[in-house]
Amino acid sequence: MTESVPTSEILTVKQLISSFDWSNTILGSQDSWPLNLQAILSLVLNTSSPMIIYWGRENIALYNDAYAKLIGTKHPALLGRPLINIWPERKAHFNQVVSAVYQKETIRYTSNYQIPGIPLQHSTPTQIEVTYNPILGDQNQVQGMLSIVTESSLSTTSPTQTIEQLIGGLAHDFNTLLAGIIGNLELMQMRIEQNKANLLPRYIHAAQKAATQATEITHQLLSFSRRQILTPHIVDPNHTIQALLDTFQNCIKEGKDHIKEHINLQIQLEADIWSVFCDPEHLKNAILHIFQNACEAIHSSNGKITIETHNIIITPSHPLRKFINHGEYISIVVQDNGIGMSPDIINRATDPFFTTKPLGKRAGLGLSMAYGFTKQSNGHLTIDSNPKAGTTISLFLPRHYNSMTIHKLNSNSMKANLLKTLLISQDNHLCMLLSENLKDLGYSMTIAQTTKETFTLLKSNSQFNFVAIDTRILPNTPTDFLSTIKTNYPQLPILFITGYEETPIVFDSFIREQNFIIRKPITHTVLAECIKAIQDSKNHLIS
Repeated sequence: MTESVPTSEILTVKQLISSFDWSNTILGSQDSWPLNLQAILSLVLNTSSPMIIYWGRENIALYNDAYAKLIGTKHPALLGRPLINIWPERKAHFNQVVSAVYQKETIRYTSNYQIPGIPLQHSTPTQIEVTYNPILGDQNQVQGMLSIVTESSLSTTSPTQTIEQLIGGLAHDFNTLLAGIIGNLELMQMRIEQNKANLLPRYIHAAQKAATQATEITHQLLSFSRRQILTPHIVDPNHTIQALLDTFQNCIKEGKDHIKEHINLQIQLEADIWSVFCDPEHLKNAILHIFQNACEAIHSSNGKITIETHNIIITPSHPLRKFINHGEYISIVVQDNGIGMSPDIINRATDPFFTTKPLGKRAGLGLSMAYGFTKQSNGHLTIDSNPKAGTTISLFLPRHYNSMTIHKLNSNSMKANLLKTLLISQDNHLCMLLSENLKDLGYSMTIAQTTKETFTLLKSNSQFNFVAIDTRILPNTPTDFLSTIKTNYPQLPILFITGYEETPIVFDSFIREQNFIIRKPITHTVLAECIKAIQDSKNHLIS
């Protein structure tokens, strides 16, 4: 793979994979890679822990930047190559690993490790633990291996067993969801060939549901790795809870025993609740995770969960004053009469690696995500609980003082020749998706794939209503690139399109009234909401 990339350039693994021509390799064109490989690779590339995928019987290696640092001079030679060709000195060992994993076993071992290519006097051997997990296809067959590396010396606060439980549960869920997506797509193709188009909606709905759940898992991983960018909007807390009512009921109905099916859910919302300025999706996820924990805590037939909202004032003498500034806040309270928690469990409940759930259950992220979200939103999360006496979890978020205006979403294809956008991206899938959706929203789209093309198009056409930037294409000095755009085109709104960002702080100075962020995967509704906000920012309202 090194032949196609100049050695003088310092590229990330993601950039190396994107720029390489895979059509002549065993894997074939990247567009044709199996959906589960693409999904798992996306997760691997977007995490800060060293991970490597060995795909297929040839064990083609695909890994992330953290793993690249771990293998020293073997990078980038290992990327896209069979495992045995790169590690010939450990052929017997890897043959045993591959044989076991393809029997659906998980292999773990600990050893002393030194980064290849670094002289002994400049490095210290580190004890690492390596785990190999099978990657299953939709027919439950092993398609490859996922290897995760952790430093045993750093595992005092994050036990290896808990890490395995977390990753194993997520991997299992992802394989299940991918099977749902792939299986329903295959059924759709079959029904089209059979001229049974009337059956398509049920398969579309099932595939969309599985894809949405997979997206939620991805967001959990990104939040856990602190790589998720918050995109705040003005939010009505009562409306958020009301929008989750069906989801709450589904959680209750999907309980594994008859006790949870009879949980009494009560909603008590303050009539004139204040609005808040936060990420609406993260708020929904935080409330939902807390609610799910409440459901799991109930083991009696008189189970009860109460969700409340309140306007509160934190005075200088208030007990919460040591955690948040005094002022006006809203609180969202979720109370259950479940088994409760002891003080030592409460103290560790927001630790992302801590769980009281049995082995094999996906656990350890929900409360950590909720706590991290509230802190990033200048709020706080409290837990009040006693064994056998239930639990009360409260989210506190600062009041937003500006009035909230709710606009209808509209589209007007007749204005397609008047409304224009510039998309800066090299992702063919993203370009096609945005082109179709923007056309429905009344926009024509021009694509730029390089920095040079971007400024050429901006200079020759000053009539763009906004510019959309796929953050994966940003150069190594994104601040300079963005500053040039804002200096030369100060009134031009920017829409940042991101699924993961290593340095979100780069965008802080660019997120102003006219600049926006949208997260992948992009849906038509979410894009329409963002486009409406952009239109409003330029006072180009669609009537």
